[in-house]
Amino acid sequence: MQRRKILIACLSLLLVGLALPTTNIKAHAFTSGNNSVAISNVLTGFVSPSGVGSGTVAQAGTSISATVVVQGSNPQPVSPTTTYTRNVTIGFKGDWMTAYQNASIIQLTSGQIGSTTLSIALPSAGSVSQGHSWTVEIWDGPATGTVAGCTVGDAENYATSNTLKSCFPLASGTLSILTGDQYSAAQARNAASKILSTLVVGGFPILSNSAAQAQVAQANSELALGDQSWTSADFAGAKTHYQSAQNDANAAVATQYNLGGSQTNASIVGTILGGTGTLLFGLGGMLAGIGGFFYLRRRPKA
Repeated sequence: MQRRKILIACLSLLLVGLALPTTNIKAHAFTSGNNSVAISNVLTGFVSPSGVGSGTVAQAGTSISATVVVQGSNPQPVSPTTTYTRNVTIGFKGDWMTAYQNASIIQLTSGQIGSTTLSIALPSAGSVSQGHSWTVEIWDGPATGTVAGCTVGDAENYATSNTLKSCFPLASGTLSILTGDQYSAAQARNAASKILSTLVVGGFPILSNSAAQAQVAQANSELALGDQSWTSADFAGAKTHYQSAQNDANAAVATQYNLGGSQTNASIVGTILGGTGTLLFGLGGMLAGIGGFFYLRRRPKA
């Protein structure tokens, strides 16, 4: 009797195990989940000295771009319905807009990838206009006409399904809208701060030349003056100081490289190679090597 109970329990577990894959396979969607949204013509990581407008910022009166990539869901072995044509509509809406701005309908079948870019106009601003929210929505509905009344979710919408229209938010975020002077100042501040941060490693400055050190000190001074101007709402003055800080920081690197010793120069090069300069230096070395090779081949024999 005990063995019989154990056998029945084992058969029950086996049936449950066989049923699980079928349950998972039925969980389809009109996209594969390999979707992405990229917002461009913005400045990210801005640290506002006054705390107002930090984060992602854009310039008032210009346009930002939203590039969206969507992939249709892949066909499932037991469900050929995923091969239906998806009529995908993509829309962008910021809280400064009264309605979604939609792109043209993209028709996708199973596994196909489609992309579109929307250009979104930004409103004018007389001061920092912070904390604006935006959303990118995606719909699957009819080939023409409205997609209103859609069922929320990433569901299949083939002809015989219970869901003929579906929609879901693909991405969302926030940004602050700055005036022209504010945006230029923010760009210069970010650039100057990034350069100055690379000139200190482990809490110690890497520039040994006294003239370069003086230029770094001047850059930090200009950065502080820019912060004071920004906090007092003198954004034109802040832009001037931040741009001077950026120029001084660049000059310090050039001075050290031109006047410093070979060991210090090697440290600077090492710092550059640790960042985006690796590719440029690598390509330069490769081209120099190729040039030397052809020179040796073509050099007149003595």
